[in-house]
Amino acid sequence: MVRVATAGSLLQWHPHTHVVLTDGAFSNDGAFHRLDSWDADTVMRLFRERLLARLVEKHAISQELATKLMAWKHPGFSAHVGAPISADDTQALENLAGYVTRNPLSLQRLVYLDGQQAVIYKGLKLNPTLGRNFETMDPLEWLARMADHIPDPGKHRTLFYGYYANRVRGDRAALEPGEPTVEEQPAKKRRCTASWARLISKVFHVDPLTCAKCGGKLEIIAYLHDQVSISKILDHLGLSPPETAKPPPAVHEVVRVAVDEEGREIEAP
Repeated sequence: MVRVATAGSLLQWHPHTHVVLTDGAFSNDGAFHRLDSWDADTVMRLFRERLLARLVEKHAISQELATKLMAWKHPGFSAHVGAPISADDTQALENLAGYVTRNPLSLQRLVYLDGQQAVIYKGLKLNPTLGRNFETMDPLEWLARMADHIPDPGKHRTLFYGYYANRVRGDRAALEPGEPTVEEQPAKKRRCTASWARLISKVFHVDPLTCAKCGGKLEIIAYLHDQVSISKILDHLGLSPPETAKPPPAVHEVVRVAVDEEGREIEAP
């Protein structure tokens, strides 16, 4: 899995990728071959070579410029290989997935000075280039900096490759023996899983299964989907939204003009 990121700690333009992959690869016979270790320098040089070749192929840079970049003493690229995570360590995997897919902007680090028309954005650590851990800019400059990180329509930032690609997984499922085909699978009723409350609590920091009055644990009795039943319950509890009067129908003024036999408008004298 590859997550394309464009923002640095201070929301500056800093294109990079987060890659989550297995410690090995599958051969054509389906056998998994484990890799004992990853060499960060080798990964960096291979990535640089493939990226520059792709830019030359797309006519974004010339072959001469790519050759000069490859000859630089300082490569201009870097790679970090993190510690491996066990497959059964679900909490660590969830934390990693949340980190690589996080939004570039954090509202907790944003300060807006209304009287001075200024925006202050704090970084997580000291920026060695700026010599500080914050950026100060006017609101328009801040909006322009945020707009740089909005992907184009239809452009995905999370990509899957190799064994976990969608097409490969679909082909693999079709070849597995004993698995029922789509036509043979019975229709499944979709329902809310028990994790919905945990997800709401994690995002909004409010537990929907905790009583707001006594703090006790609420019990799910049923799921209501019928609009009439929901409206009756809300009316009984006094929670129905206030009824708003319908606006009057729009009035369109009709203007009649004189036309000739062919339907052309006759200009007024």
